[in-house]
Amino acid sequence: MPDHDSKSHAASSDHESRDRESPSADPKPSETLGPQQHELLGAIMQTAVDAIIVINRRGQISHLNPATAVMFGYDSEELIGQNVSLLMDQPDRDQHDGYLQHYQDTRQAKIIGVGREVTGRRHDGTLFPVHLAVSEIKTGSETYYAGIVRDISDLKQAQLELAESNRLLEQRVRERTEQLRQIEAQLARAERLAMLGEISGGIAHEVRNPLNAVRTSIYYLLNATQPTAQKQAEHLQRIDRQVTKIDKVIRTLTSIAKGPQPNSAACDLIELLDDVIDSITVPASISLEKRLEQPELIADVDANQMAIVFRNLLQNAIEAMPDGGQLVIETSTHRMRLIDTGMGITAEDLLKITEPLFSTKSDGMGLGLSICMALLQKNNVDANITSEPGQGTCFELTFLNQGDGGR
Repeated sequence: MPDHDSKSHAASSDHESRDRESPSADPKPSETLGPQQHELLGAIMQTAVDAIIVINRRGQISHLNPATAVMFGYDSEELIGQNVSLLMDQPDRDQHDGYLQHYQDTRQAKIIGVGREVTGRRHDGTLFPVHLAVSEIKTGSETYYAGIVRDISDLKQAQLELAESNRLLEQRVRERTEQLRQIEAQLARAERLAMLGEISGGIAHEVRNPLNAVRTSIYYLLNATQPTAQKQAEHLQRIDRQVTKIDKVIRTLTSIAKGPQPNSAACDLIELLDDVIDSITVPASISLEKRLEQPELIADVDANQMAIVFRNLLQNAIEAMPDGGQLVIETSTHRMRLIDTGMGITAEDLLKITEPLFSTKSDGMGLGLSICMALLQKNNVDANITSEPGQGTCFELTFLNQGDGGR
């Protein structure tokens, strides 16, 4: 490997001597510098990590630093006086002199004053990416161009590795996303199957008990030797009650399965609630109090479906106060609260209170609140239940589809 530092300096000095001896030689920028500045410039050239190449107006290399020789694999003497296109790849190699002449004629820069990425060519013919920044230097009547060349092979390799890492990461993200989607689908299916199992078990319980009572009564009627008319009537009435109970279970489940879409229209919910209250029996032991922020609460809902919700919630509140209590109805701009002072619900039961076939009542089917929640969701009404055992329960409805009266 040649001593690039000493040879580069010698090559530059010899070339300067030849230029001084020839009247046609290009004057050097260093001729205008004092000894100290000349020494500083030489030190910068010698120690710079990037290649520094100075060319004249004809594109010939007049100065270069040791890093240039190392980067391109030449001895410094080989490059002095050569056209700088020697260090370029096609098409820049053939077009460089044209670029230079075009700039000198038109002052329209394609490279001068514009940093860009180009391809360098080493002595052995290998190509490598470089960043080239060229500036124009004026010294008296002469013009030179100084180029700073940085080998960006490592940068390009890092960019390729980063792009590949990003590609692999995106691929992994897509794979994990698909796995999560499949897991979610499996969980949803498992939840549906679990819910189906719970519902099936609940239905079996709700239907089996009445059927056993019917079977017992039928067995009596078929096998009693001389049943009295009164006994026959009692068993027939018992059969009728149990069949009615089974029918109620079936009709309730059918209403859940059908899930009709709401026929929404502007509705005064306070007036609707009053109509529902008039249609049910409120025991005298329960005091009913209304705390209305304004006389109307208008929302776009299905009045028939909301009537079902109100009836169910009121009935639950009444049944929660068998020994009497207070039922408070509060309204604000877009909310309604039904607050009772009944038995309340435990925190554990509160988590399951809206699940199908879950009931805190010994004789309840556990379908009322699940139907209410389904209807509220269809009508774009948020529901929130809070309760304390022995203190009572608050059922809060927030109506998201406000009518004119709710504004």
